[in-house]
Amino acid sequence: MSATNLLAFHAPTGYAGLVFLVFASVEDREVGLGAFAGIQNAVNGTLDSGRHMEDLDKNRSQYDTTFKDLFRHPPQRLLQVLVGQQAVAILPVEFASTQKRVPDLVFLMEDDSLFHTELHSKSENMDWRMLMFYTFIRQQYPNKVLIQKVLYVGDAKWKPQIGIEEPNLSFRYEVVDIRDIDCRELMASPLLEENILAILCRIGNQNETIREILCRISELPDKARADALTKLVILSRLRKLETVVKKEAEKMALTFNIMENDVLRPLFLQERMDGEQKGRQEGEAKMLTRQLQRRFGNVPDWASEKIAKANPTILEEWSLRILDAPTLESVLADLS
Repeated sequence: MSATNLLAFHAPTGYAGLVFLVFASVEDREVGLGAFAGIQNAVNGTLDSGRHMEDLDKNRSQYDTTFKDLFRHPPQRLLQVLVGQQAVAILPVEFASTQKRVPDLVFLMEDDSLFHTELHSKSENMDWRMLMFYTFIRQQYPNKVLIQKVLYVGDAKWKPQIGIEEPNLSFRYEVVDIRDIDCRELMASPLLEENILAILCRIGNQNETIREILCRISELPDKARADALTKLVILSRLRKLETVVKKEAEKMALTFNIMENDVLRPLFLQERMDGEQKGRQEGEAKMLTRQLQRRFGNVPDWASEKIAKANPTILEEWSLRILDAPTLESVLADLS
């Protein structure tokens, strides 16, 4: 690759070291190559599991949009794995209601049956939601057999019981954890959308699989490449693989400026604000601890834990109490 095919993009001011190379032609210098969500971890460190789940809640609609974009055409390899046949078409299904009710995906299959699947990233009960969709879909297509499965793509283990069993009602559907599917099944697909989805499946060699996906993405025109990269990094967050994707993309000179992407730029800015607030809070906690040590001597473990969990407002109040509080306990007493 010639040097003229490498473009350097710098991270926002104040974030030294976040400089990436973009694989693009000089003529396409103005084309945005998408954003890289993994940069958030490079700025703020690895997120703990609690914070990670919080991010999933915040960006749930983003995952939904990404999945629906990937399934604009029937994912035939995935359908073959899930129901043993391919689809003839994706059916537009929407139900009239004061509250809009739209199932994720409904396919017309080769044997003239219907296959309905909900793509879900949270481990939560889906019984009544699936029953609602079963009822509406059967009303709209009364002469067709309907098969239902939840395709679970989340990180936590699926815990809820599946199905409803009551004196006057027996209802069943199936939950398929996408990690039970070998990634090679979807990597064998000619559709890039299914290749991207493979990052959520059971992967033997993460780096090798991610390199293969990136290699296929690199063959796309600039705009399509940016779109595919964005989808890949969004889904990689569900497996905490954004850092791996970032490193592999850098090796291929396939990284890009996060601030040029309308989807991920707000996430980066919010993450930066959260990181700055966390930094200030940690600084205030350290200052309070030093003040307590100076006045009362060693700070016990229970006090250190309480300080670490306190928000900035409480830390400020405790700092003021040091001036006249007679004991450590009185300084750290709960606010009334």
